[in-house]
Amino acid sequence: MRLDSAFGALLAVALAAPAVAQTLPQNPGPKNAITDVPGIEVGQYTATNGTGGMTGTTAIIARGGAIGGVTQRGGAPGTRETDILKSEKAVGVTHAVVLTGGSAYGLAAADGVMSCLESQGIGTPVLNRMIVPLVPAAVIFDPGRCAPFNFRPDASFGVNACRAANNGAVAMGNVGAGAGARSGGVKGGLGTASAVLPGGIVVGAIVAVNSSGRTFDAATGQFFAGYIAGTSDLTPTAAASAAAEIPSEEFLRATTIAVVATNATLTKAQANKVAQMADDGMARALRIAHGTGDGDTVFALATGTVGGTPNLNQIGGAAADALSRAIVRAIIAAQGIHTGSGAGACNVSSYCEQFPQNCRR
Repeated sequence: MRLDSAFGALLAVALAAPAVAQTLPQNPGPKNAITDVPGIEVGQYTATNGTGGMTGTTAIIARGGAIGGVTQRGGAPGTRETDILKSEKAVGVTHAVVLTGGSAYGLAAADGVMSCLESQGIGTPVLNRMIVPLVPAAVIFDPGRCAPFNFRPDASFGVNACRAANNGAVAMGNVGAGAGARSGGVKGGLGTASAVLPGGIVVGAIVAVNSSGRTFDAATGQFFAGYIAGTSDLTPTAAASAAAEIPSEEFLRATTIAVVATNATLTKAQANKVAQMADDGMARALRIAHGTGDGDTVFALATGTVGGTPNLNQIGGAAADALSRAIVRAIIAAQGIHTGSGAGACNVSSYCEQFPQNCRR
């Protein structure tokens, strides 16, 4: 057989094989948000104290229930109801995931989401027609930033976020769980992204970026995940030389938390695998990720509106890329905080203030 004929035969076989991963660039859904996934809604509540302090809660709601999974690779997590998501545990349906500020205190926001869902008749049936919504949660550390330490989310934040939930566009930047976030010397924030795959499968991600490590090269302004996010052609500016070094974050004060979702039908074991694969998207976008003093956590939700045997490699690969893109979008959307003067000043620059010509808002 001639060499070109052999190559042609191999190429034909390769083209006929089913795809195992989403090719770049991704095709985002109409909202380029996790709410592109059928069955997923997002609600947010943000609070400010007037002197630059911000905090908030983001609730990702699956009213019809979703199969959940989680991966937790950070060394100091602040989480709730993650054990029940393990593959071998009995309860399979998750009704919401809460991402919130407030450190461990902020886990109280999940109480508010539970009571809100209970009032709407959403939850797992138990004794005497009672229901219990399953609402895992994870927190970032933002207390004491430009505000008193006790300025933090409580159950009322969860109630307000749950009541605001809808399947429309999702606000990014200084909102919800990303309101008080910081990231590698600039303002952190909340970001989201989605991808539409063959066969009607949709994958989405939402993330609160509160990292000690950067998402970009301080010398150039290039995002580490720019090749995925479509921002690798951003050009350096004069501001690049003035980019801040990574601050010396105190132990336990940096965490990035996220949810990825799909409308594919998955088992708990498969949902956990998708969460694990999606976590690679965080590692691509952040340097460093999964450190000893952070609580980096990724949840997965599968609403199951599309049946059939899922291509797990394709879904997990797309989830990783969507999470990388959501992280980049969070940093671009974040706005700097500049309030007060003297000892009472609160100044946190944004990425777009440091690299104004690099931003495509």
